[in-house]
Amino acid sequence: MQQRSFVFLLAVACLLQVESSSPKSRPVLSSAQQYPSTLELSEDGLSLMEPAIVPEPEDGGRWWYTPSRKAHIHSGKSKSRLMQSLMLSNKVDEDLRLPSDVLPSNYTIRLLPFIEEGNFTTDGHIDIFVDCVRDTNSISMNAADITFKKLSISVLDLSNNNPLTMVDFIDEQSTREIVTIRTAEKLMAGKRYKISMDFVSILNDELRGFYRSSYMENGVRKWLAVTQMEAPSNTRRAFPCFDEPNMKAEFSIILGRKTTMRTASNMNIISSTPIEGMPDYVWDYYETTLKMSSYLVACLVSEFEDVATTTSHRVPFRLWVKPESRDLAGYSLSVAPGMQEFYESYFKIAYPLPKQDLAAIPDFSAGAMENWGLVTYRESALLIDVPRESRSRKQSVADINAHELAHQWFGDLVTTDWWSIIWLNEGFATYVEFLGTNAVEPDFRMLDQFVVRELHYVFGVDALETSRPINYPATTPDEITRMFDAISYDKGSCIIRMAADFIGLETFNRGLTRYLNARSYKNAVEDDLWLALQQQVDEDGISLPTTVKDIMETWTLQMGFPLITVTRDYTTGGASVSQDRFLIRRNPNSTDTHVYSWWVPLTHTNGGDLLVRKTEWISKDQPSTTIGNLGASSDNWVIFNYDQQNLYRVAYDSENYRLIAQQLMVDHERILDNNRAQLLDDAFVLASVHLLPYKSALDLSLYLKYEKEYVPWNAVLSELSYIDSMLYSQPQYSHWLTHMMNLVTPYYSHVGFQESTLDAHLTVFARSDAMSWACKLQIADCVDNSKAKYAELMKEPDNSLILSPNQKSTILKTGVENGGQAEYDFAFTQYTSKYDTSFLIAAASSKNVSRLNSLLNKMLDSESGIRLGDVNNLFNNVASNPVGNAVATDFLVNQWDAIEQSWLGTGYFVSFFRYVCNRQNTQAQLDRLLELRNTHVDILGSSNTVQQGIDVVVENIKWMELHQNEIGNWLADNIPPATTTTQATPSFANGNAKMNAAFMLAVIFFGMFFKP
Repeated sequence: MQQRSFVFLLAVACLLQVESSSPKSRPVLSSAQQYPSTLELSEDGLSLMEPAIVPEPEDGGRWWYTPSRKAHIHSGKSKSRLMQSLMLSNKVDEDLRLPSDVLPSNYTIRLLPFIEEGNFTTDGHIDIFVDCVRDTNSISMNAADITFKKLSISVLDLSNNNPLTMVDFIDEQSTREIVTIRTAEKLMAGKRYKISMDFVSILNDELRGFYRSSYMENGVRKWLAVTQMEAPSNTRRAFPCFDEPNMKAEFSIILGRKTTMRTASNMNIISSTPIEGMPDYVWDYYETTLKMSSYLVACLVSEFEDVATTTSHRVPFRLWVKPESRDLAGYSLSVAPGMQEFYESYFKIAYPLPKQDLAAIPDFSAGAMENWGLVTYRESALLIDVPRESRSRKQSVADINAHELAHQWFGDLVTTDWWSIIWLNEGFATYVEFLGTNAVEPDFRMLDQFVVRELHYVFGVDALETSRPINYPATTPDEITRMFDAISYDKGSCIIRMAADFIGLETFNRGLTRYLNARSYKNAVEDDLWLALQQQVDEDGISLPTTVKDIMETWTLQMGFPLITVTRDYTTGGASVSQDRFLIRRNPNSTDTHVYSWWVPLTHTNGGDLLVRKTEWISKDQPSTTIGNLGASSDNWVIFNYDQQNLYRVAYDSENYRLIAQQLMVDHERILDNNRAQLLDDAFVLASVHLLPYKSALDLSLYLKYEKEYVPWNAVLSELSYIDSMLYSQPQYSHWLTHMMNLVTPYYSHVGFQESTLDAHLTVFARSDAMSWACKLQIADCVDNSKAKYAELMKEPDNSLILSPNQKSTILKTGVENGGQAEYDFAFTQYTSKYDTSFLIAAASSKNVSRLNSLLNKMLDSESGIRLGDVNNLFNNVASNPVGNAVATDFLVNQWDAIEQSWLGTGYFVSFFRYVCNRQNTQAQLDRLLELRNTHVDILGSSNTVQQGIDVVVENIKWMELHQNEIGNWLADNIPPATTTTQATPSFANGNAKMNAAFMLAVIFFGMFFKP
């Protein structure tokens, strides 16, 4: 879940993770035999567990899904699940919705899971107390993969305790995931009824509903049962229910277990009693929950141990974990209580449950799930050995905890009315997680990281003609699943941050408390939020140009975001300001006739009035407006989007760019860190899409030799990486290397190679970035120190103290790149013995063609030690290697038959094709790719992913035609003598997403969007 600018988002596309011929996104880690514990994975390995940009869509689906780094990942294994999805996808509108004639108020649910090989089922009994809203003879509820004992089904009129006669039971689980009870007598509006039934559900291995998981302990497989209910159709797989978020009820849970096991649920245990007729089994009875949505029900039956906090808190915290991992629970238990207490203070609403449990699940499809009172996590998202792990891993664990605990208010206490507006849950949790993490880990400077982790990321997602509005219709399970994406999470957080800025933080926070109080234990729609904020705005006397609703609906009901173009009048002191939707590429054949315009807060400052912020507005009805007086003299710069609090890009006239560049060179700290990041990111992105001369962007970049802060540097590295990949081996490349070395050397010298325990958090992040580039540029100190560390590791490969986890990736790659056969062999052996993917990535960084060919050939041998789940990672990193790109392309073309006949089969051809496209930028390379596609049209011909790759190469060729000489001329005019390096030949070692020639992927998304 690392931060990257807009082009990095596009670059992530080269991290496709597929395990077979299935077109799903990366595999779920479902077996200890297939994969090591996540705790054993390197930083690179862990990054690959995050949502990856997706392979081609199933069933011709749309490409508008972009997984958020926080979004839940849904994956299935069985053919039956795929067929069920196909059938459900054909249902539209209300056909999949419940009729709402009766609504639940209370459930009593008794579940006895048999967690035994050969009988993975759950015996269940349920009593549902319902209120009749409209007279009806039918009771419809959700169910999926459940076997009902029809003779047990009864409907009781609670006004007289008389049963109603059931005349029919309609089972549409396979088509609608709905069952319907028909009664002879009508249920009458205003009366209460009790529905009772026995059933058997499947304790499945699909990581959804009530499912089974396992882990190894002392050579013995241990089984557990756990729930993952969120998204459209998971609770109904555990028990029949009214499985829509706006049908809230109270739940009384009874869980059966062996006496050797323990259980956990949303509330505390009341009592335990033996199960009659079943020796060694007991029932655990739980307190009744507060009113909540069905997807928040949580159950855990396991041999886990619970670890309590060592400090006292109003609400007790425990962490459930397999026994061997209990020592890894400390960090989460040290930060989570403080986060929850911060939220109580921030929202001014006490957490209403009697306890808070966290559970680390070995097999879990999501990063984490916010079940009220029992939050479940993937192990790697909750457990960490802090001294052995990187700072980014530590931040990730804190961040995920903050996100899930924020949901206890936004999502649990107040729940979105329907999945089409899931951003009310996820957008707020994403925004607030930065506050929660900052409260307990102020050294992380989370608020400073927001622009590079969220805002710039969203600029990539939402700059596509095939994006979607935040508020978007969704009915089928597939449509709803796609709503858990970067638009809901990340763009949602960005518009919330923007609203907080133009309303004012104190008023906004009071408005949130008003909203939460008004909708507690209920559901909410957007208008509920807008009303609460408007009431607070009015009460506090805040002046806005129109209502909160009018402003915000321009951001939630249409996709995209604006490019604000500022053209100054240096005579009058004013400016003309226009808005237009920013797009990475415009489709000349687009049929979209919508006129995109927004209510935009034009916040600005200038060199004369440093840190004085002024605000004007451009309305949704104004393509342009005039600001009469900016408050700046003709020799002072002006910067719009103060502190980059708002969701828009900015372009200026050439003179204003000159003034800004001049200021940056003289004293860059007079401009805020976020605005420096904004200036660099905006300028290079605008140049890359041909809206700004590269001269303006490159002029700005000259000041980087003075920049020491992480955020501005991190904001521009991806764009610089793209230029680097395009100019590699071109005549301009030597000047480009000199330019980059002159910028990077001072940055690297500032942070240094050696770590210290006293290093600030962002200093560690800055060092990671600086080292990656310094070693890539062959800056002597970085290369020599890395080689020395690598040699030390070769002598003591089991000494985990030799390499800092923050530097490990760069050191390993640099060691292989600058070493010989021994260094390469060591990396591969370490990978096969430890299954640490960072060593495999290092091996793929070799600049020796023979070794790279050998590595790819080993990929075809199932006995070579290369895991199936690492095949795409390996090929992608070879293809991203400037030497390896030609090797990978030759291998794909010449070894096609060998690949197909190997254990890989045909399932990898599409992604392999896509990977080799990223660095290619000549007509000859394009012609060869087209010939390959045409030769294997049966596999490649109809693939959207393949067409994406071709579009990338076409765009790269266009970029070269337009900008190669333009940049070359600028470099010739502006480059001073080079910094000393260890060798003249450049090294392109970085095989991770950030260094994968980001902008070349921009056109990937033209005419299509993402889908998992």
